[in-house]
Amino acid sequence: MFPQRWKLTLAPPAWRLLKSTITVKEFSTGPDLDDGPVIFACLHRDILPAIIFVRSVRPALLVSDSPDGEILVKTLGQSDYRFVRGATGGDGRRALVLLRRELDAGHSVGLAVDGPEGPFGSIREGVLHLARMTGAPVVPLVARANRPIVLNTWDRTIVPVPFRKLEMLIGPILRIPQDAGEPEMKDFLASLAEFFDVVEGS
Repeated sequence: MFPQRWKLTLAPPAWRLLKSTITVKEFSTGPDLDDGPVIFACLHRDILPAIIFVRSVRPALLVSDSPDGEILVKTLGQSDYRFVRGATGGDGRRALVLLRRELDAGHSVGLAVDGPEGPFGSIREGVLHLARMTGAPVVPLVARANRPIVLNTWDRTIVPVPFRKLEMLIGPILRIPQDAGEPEMKDFLASLAEFFDVVEGS
């Protein structure tokens, strides 16, 4: 186990190096989106590239209450991001309420849709429930990095290599009607699984 104090010491300079040397076109609204808040969704695997990609809109990121989550908050700082602590898996009602408040206030939000402890690619429905409650569109993101470092963790975390190109792919924008029933929600979940190239419910 990598000591937490080492993580806290090494994470901030590593993050500064990444965000200052990675070449990536940051997110901007396109013809499929208006200027309202959106829900960015990715796998835990792509969370580092995704955070760099969405920095320009200063979203509220859903971060776990774990010690690693605390390190992430301290590393990213308050100038580029807002934070909501918790998870949408299990009894994630509190996190959904807080994320909804951010969206109602006009702030985009970002969350990983699998986890928080695996298995890899098992998508939780929290992101879809949030979209149904708020009417905010879901913007799925997948990273394409040039020969990244892939950590030996449950989520296969991608760490972009400094001074190499990084591309973020935006999937089909999902708008969930407030009256969407179980069959429609399953279809939306299948759409996410297809874009993320994972087996639904794996």
